[in-house]
Amino acid sequence: MTHKIIDLFAGAGGLTKGFHMAGFESVCAIDVNAKALATYKHNYPKTKIIHQDLRKLSPDDLRLALDLRREELTALIGGPPCQGFSRNIPADYRYLNDSRNQLYQTFLEFVEEFKPLYVVMENVPEILKAYNGIISKEITEKLESLGYKVVFSSLNAAHYGIPQTRSRAFFIASLDHCLHFPKPTHFGDIKSDYRNTKSCNQLDLLEGKISPLVTVRDAIGDLPPLDAGQDYDAEVYPFPPQTTYQTMMRHQSTKIVNHVARALSPIQFSRARALCEGQDARDLPSELAPKKHYSGAYGRLYWDKPARTITRWLFHPGSGRFFHPTQDRTITIREAARLHSYPDDFHFLGTYTDMASQIGESVPPLLGKVIASSILQAYPQKTEY
Repeated sequence: MTHKIIDLFAGAGGLTKGFHMAGFESVCAIDVNAKALATYKHNYPKTKIIHQDLRKLSPDDLRLALDLRREELTALIGGPPCQGFSRNIPADYRYLNDSRNQLYQTFLEFVEEFKPLYVVMENVPEILKAYNGIISKEITEKLESLGYKVVFSSLNAAHYGIPQTRSRAFFIASLDHCLHFPKPTHFGDIKSDYRNTKSCNQLDLLEGKISPLVTVRDAIGDLPPLDAGQDYDAEVYPFPPQTTYQTMMRHQSTKIVNHVARALSPIQFSRARALCEGQDARDLPSELAPKKHYSGAYGRLYWDKPARTITRWLFHPGSGRFFHPTQDRTITIREAARLHSYPDDFHFLGTYTDMASQIGESVPPLLGKVIASSILQAYPQKTEY
């Protein structure tokens, strides 16, 4: 039995990858970003790709073109762009009627036309409480009016075996039954202030009741070292995998690609050299300290903690904690992909900044897999669509 999905606002395909890992098949992906779709097409050559603004695409025309009956599609998935909700946008520039806040309505129009068995909508956590909860209430009420049972919650990727403390909101809807969000599988401290950390219960760890958080070392410790500006063109793995996570990331991959260290400016390089593992702009000597900076700016990652949220700005050390734990450079695209749970056989196309955006703006695949697997587990007896 084939479980079919359509990915709206697909980007490079992080959510699709998670659903593929769980056993689904993507029949169509739509996005306005041509560069992201080039990466998507490279990794999913059998999927129909549509490069278009979703607001200008007729839902019924698409359904007929794909030859799908209503309630035939297993799941409609996607993450409408979230700039209008994101806390990364200054409060003075956020307002309810921002056009960037209306794309979830477009998503819901496609839900109404296709009437899939399941709906998965992803967004920033702020959407759940934005504008006194008006948006989340409207999404829920619209889905319920279409006959869906709806649950929503914010999930932290680190609680599901991903080496990154990224939180995302999910709305999951089902035509047949009420779903439940999967329980966390990994535990530990994920506070943003890494200077005050607590370990999870050691007895529980020893008894196998819980798994510790996956760390940066767990994720990228096997990748070859590089200097700033260096490209790893040997492609072969120089070391065997050292952790379960590394083994999982290497599955079906025969070579390392996208492992290129971005060149640094003289001042960026000097700042990197002045910092030890886990330090950031607050620890720089006065002659190297920036006048203003974000929390964690020019920070080195910790080896033995998850990374903070990987954003589209990972190429710029002043935009976050993106310096390698010990090497004098920012992390490579492959390292960022590992921290985001993209397996090594997923290849990114474009410039360094293009690829950084594709990762930072996507759903961690393993988090998508968790959601997809919970859908399959909840409805195993369904044999026909």
